[in-house]
Amino acid sequence: MIDVGERLGAGLRDKLRVEIHDSDYQTQLVELGKLSSTTPLWVNRSVVESDLIIVESTVEPHFFAGFTGGSKVILPGVAGTETILRNHCWKNIDDQTSRYGVIENPIRAEANEALHYLGRSFALNLVLDSQKRIVHATAGDPILSFNAVAEAVRLHSGVQIQDEPDVVITTNGGYPLDRNVYQCVKGIAVPERILHRDSRIIMVSECMDGVGHPDFLRLLASDTPEVIYDKLREGEAPIRDQWQVQVLCRILRKTPVSFVTRPELSSEIKSMHMCCVGTIEQALDSVKLRSGENILVVPQGPITIPTLG
Repeated sequence: MIDVGERLGAGLRDKLRVEIHDSDYQTQLVELGKLSSTTPLWVNRSVVESDLIIVESTVEPHFFAGFTGGSKVILPGVAGTETILRNHCWKNIDDQTSRYGVIENPIRAEANEALHYLGRSFALNLVLDSQKRIVHATAGDPILSFNAVAEAVRLHSGVQIQDEPDVVITTNGGYPLDRNVYQCVKGIAVPERILHRDSRIIMVSECMDGVGHPDFLRLLASDTPEVIYDKLREGEAPIRDQWQVQVLCRILRKTPVSFVTRPELSSEIKSMHMCCVGTIEQALDSVKLRSGENILVVPQGPITIPTLG
């Protein structure tokens, strides 16, 4: 359930007409044609009929769109389910450019293209620090202003690592991203490109809302990560939550994950092919930390872009 007051504050909530977008609600959508990828573009009717569209977003690294914000406010933000599933298809998610900190990738390309089907638009892009204070902003053309701020975030969030870590301790960056296991795939994916074949990941998250997405759990519990990964690749059409499962299985095929969270989530975590423990110390025991191995700690999780230098 979306808490409008939490998102906007009571003052704005009481002054504005707020419409909650439902990607499955077909009468709320308008088809604007097909993108160059042949993906049909369904967008919220209120957005399409607006005289001016203001795209407001915070920009942070994103595990397959490169960065949050910008044109993602439109696709997937106010798009229809068919459009979202096609945009989040296996091929797009599997593309080597669909990773943290990469501005140009097929996910972003389709979202940018969607903007051209709409009327006048203006963007406000914000960058927040760890205290949620605005430290950088751009405004104007939705694509140009986004590219500028994304490049600034890439430079600020990039951390060069000299050696491939043996163990990575990561998080999901705290509230609200750590509310459920589903979102924590983002934190688990942070070190993916800097690991060696024997590396291990420790994920630390409260997950106050549990797993979060039943279909996510059902898919992951259905078979081994290797089999699930191949089945998703061979599927005729994308399905809900495929992208999150795909990324996690891509990692679990090569790298074991120990999950530090609340004990009541133990059975679900284990069914998703991860080790569930209650403390960092137990996690270090579970990954069999050996003398001389190096540990990389990524306390801010998804807002960090580690690279090998």
